[in-house]
Amino acid sequence: MNAVTRLYRRTDEWAKGLSRVRHAALLGTSAGVGVLTVGLLLSGDLPLVQALTMGLVMFSLECAFGAFQTTEE
Repeated sequence: MNAVTRLYRRTDEWAKGLSRVRHAALLGTSAGVGVLTVGLLLSGDLPLVQALTMGLVMFSLECAFGAFQTTEE
């Protein structure tokens, strides 16, 4: 468990150091991959449109408002 905590903290510090656009790209990509994975597991179809839409919306909102980035710029 200690190794998992260290990995999480290192990843969190790395993500906090990203610029707003890179942070938004990371958030949009992870949201899109998450929607795609859950869609494949639950329905068996390829929910590509939903995954791309979720990734684009999360990217756009994070670029515009920066709600999930905690560092001040």
